[in-house]
Amino acid sequence: MNTLVRRTAAALTEAADAVTLVAGAATGAWAGYTYVPAGLDAALHLPFTGAAALAGAFAVNAAADLLLAPARRYAQNIPAYVYGQEHGVVPGDLDVALGQVAVATETDAARRAAQAAYRIDLSKGLLGNAERWRGYTTGDATFYLAPGAVLHHHREEDQYGVLLHHYLLLTAEDPTPVPITNIGQLHHELALRALRARETTETTVEATSNAV
Repeated sequence: MNTLVRRTAAALTEAADAVTLVAGAATGAWAGYTYVPAGLDAALHLPFTGAAALAGAFAVNAAADLLLAPARRYAQNIPAYVYGQEHGVVPGDLDVALGQVAVATETDAARRAAQAAYRIDLSKGLLGNAERWRGYTTGDATFYLAPGAVLHHHREEDQYGVLLHHYLLLTAEDPTPVPITNIGQLHHELALRALRARETTETTVEATSNAV
């Protein structure tokens, strides 16, 4: 039962994140299109609308994240399995066995991502925390950083059989993954994106104020 509840809660919070991003972007785009400043050059209408959509996505998602934080913590704190109740009992059929192995694989992926994080973070206080990672049956794992930003980990072998660990920053506003090689670089990338988001919001607010 714990496994089902954990998966359901995690799936719901992830779905809510995606929905709020889309809803915020749609609302921002509508507002930007509807309230374009009268004196704004026609060539700038589309960029203005895009900036409003981006600002709306981040604003709504940030607000929703405050509401979803308790649910996310609840999902993370539910034990992945309990010996003697689910995994301590020999499964009676293949579906139950598959579920047990799937949960173990997810947990393994999360712990491997945390274990290998010393390659980019020697602080042992953030990325090395296995509880903050979410593993998948593919062997990949993700670390939730902030609304619209996650760190993705995957492993692969090179041509000599050496296991390589890759950490990629994925953000909602930029579909291009950014390879992360150290924690300082991660801080720089997040700070840069935060600055851009503030500038976009300020520009949108200023343009809207001037139009009123």
